[in-house]
Amino acid sequence: MFEVIVEDEFSAAHSLKLYDGSQEPRHGHLFKVAVAMRSEGLDSIGVVVDFERLKPALKKVLSGFNEIAFNEHPAFKEKLNCSTENIARTIYDRLHKEVNTNTARIAKVTVWETPDAQASYIP
Repeated sequence: MFEVIVEDEFSAAHSLKLYDGSQEPRHGHLFKVAVAMRSEGLDSIGVVVDFERLKPALKKVLSGFNEIAFNEHPAFKEKLNCSTENIARTIYDRLHKEVNTNTARIAKVTVWETPDAQASYIP
């Protein structure tokens, strides 16, 4: 099994709905994102996926979240709590159709909201 990982970051704000139904104060993070792709074998040029395909695709997805408030984004407004877990899943949902190949698939999307707190989505 082979794995490649690319990372990027974006800045955004969110306010989680808490267990008691209240809303925490809105606050921002510099979110770091890592996308891991795996493949049993390598393609015709000897790679899992071309970094020059994966990096721009991730950057494009993240540009839609940069400098926003997740609570106001259509993917989250009134539908999803804007937890780091749901952010990771949403990034996966927007990215996988662009980067998955016949041999390589996204194995995991990890999002850090702080250097010591991360959540991953594993399809």
